[in-house]
Amino acid sequence: MAQEIVKLEVDSDGIWVSALVDNFSLADLTAFLRAKGVRKYDARAVDDFARHKNRTRQKIAGRSEVDEKSAQIIVQLSKDNMTASITLEAPFFTKPWPTQTDVGEALAKKNVVSGLDQEALKSLTELKLTDETVQVAQGLPSKNGENAWIEYLIDPDNKETEVDLAAQKIDYRTRSVFVNVRKGDKVAVKHPATPGENGESVTGNELKALPGKDAAFPVGSGFEISEDGLVLSAAIDGRLLRKDKKLLVLPELEVKSDVDFSVGNINFNGSVKIAGAVREGFQVIASGSIEIKQMVEGAHVESSNDINITGGVRGMGKGRIIAKGNVFAGFADQAYIRSQGNIEIKNSVFHSDVAAQYKVTVLGGQKAQIAGGKVQAGVEVICQILGSEMGTKTDIVVGIPPEQAERRKELQVLIGQHQENIEKLETSLTYLKKQDQAGALDDAKRAMMASVTKSKFQTQSALKSMSKELQELEERLELSKAKGVVRVKEVCYPGVTITIRGVSYVVREPLKFTAFVLDGGEVRLRAFDG
Repeated sequence: MAQEIVKLEVDSDGIWVSALVDNFSLADLTAFLRAKGVRKYDARAVDDFARHKNRTRQKIAGRSEVDEKSAQIIVQLSKDNMTASITLEAPFFTKPWPTQTDVGEALAKKNVVSGLDQEALKSLTELKLTDETVQVAQGLPSKNGENAWIEYLIDPDNKETEVDLAAQKIDYRTRSVFVNVRKGDKVAVKHPATPGENGESVTGNELKALPGKDAAFPVGSGFEISEDGLVLSAAIDGRLLRKDKKLLVLPELEVKSDVDFSVGNINFNGSVKIAGAVREGFQVIASGSIEIKQMVEGAHVESSNDINITGGVRGMGKGRIIAKGNVFAGFADQAYIRSQGNIEIKNSVFHSDVAAQYKVTVLGGQKAQIAGGKVQAGVEVICQILGSEMGTKTDIVVGIPPEQAERRKELQVLIGQHQENIEKLETSLTYLKKQDQAGALDDAKRAMMASVTKSKFQTQSALKSMSKELQELEERLELSKAKGVVRVKEVCYPGVTITIRGVSYVVREPLKFTAFVLDGGEVRLRAFDG
């Protein structure tokens, strides 16, 4: 609002001014006149008045009704009709200022109906803002929808195998390069596209938003997608990988190299095929079968199915081969092998600990020989050569499934320990009871007596359970109809001990084409019949 520096009057003769203050300039005066809507005046008269600042009125313009305009409301729209602005030109000082209603009507004539800023409109009229462009309306921009995107819950590219070189200690064996999943594992989720939000221009036109684009799971075989299409899960156990920009779950893992530091340990839900060897200290564990084309060197290999090692096992006294199915190998040297099925070795078995639920066969190679160590089978052991010319100590045990025999031995040890513990507990209780009868039992000893009594009952309960298990195991072994037999196709050397269903026979001289059977409570020799 312009400062009242002069008094402004109008009559039929013209426009007059008289000074109200002494400290104003020509610029101040001309600005004041513009603010009052006086657009045409005598410049010389105004300049003279500004210099002299007369207190008596001085004429600066003649009377012209044409120039005595009402306020001008100038509405400006942006090219995209997203903003509207107003510039007010002041009315001639005798004319009224526009109201907020007047401004609203001016906007309506320009079709400005949306996004009005009522505070800006109020300020424009109440503060009588002139020569300023004030934005009074803002449209609502449309907001395009967001595209759908896939979030991986399991990284198919296995970037977690990258090594932190700054780490002080890294176990490289545990860094498998393969990603293992089980059936039902959630691999990825889709965050769906959003529809977007429509906008509106200040003239009320709707601005259509573009919906986000959908995204499809990049899947090949081995997956299932939830009914709502938002969750991707493994349909089978297997290896998760990305191939040709698609995800796959393969039920079989194929390793085209050795299992070493470049591959890491393998723990896989499915079958495993290894073109190379399994090096010392590494592990291969699979729910399916395992096939190894070359050698196993001091490594742990375990399968819930069969294990086939074409090259053989060099156990180095620490390798372990364990299968719930059968085990096939080229040879075994200082190896530990366990099978709940059969074990078939093509060539030699040297200084190894080998046990099969049913049958151990060492045949088919140029030197199919068992020498040193211990070989156990529930039903039969058959080989080309048994023992060695050097009289190497070799134990062959058949007729009792090795797992049952081991469990029987374990139970016998545990039962003995529990019986010994019960005796010690009873001795302690006897002493504490005597103290109680003599009235010499304080609170600490009374708590000890309660604890010892509880331990005795718990130990007795465990002993009863183990004794029952041992009895049932003994009955199964006794009723077993398996007639253990050891068959040697060529020669059996001295130094070999044959044990069939608990009865032993020590070989003291070379025997050829021989079968060992249990007959009449003794191990007897028969001719090889295979």
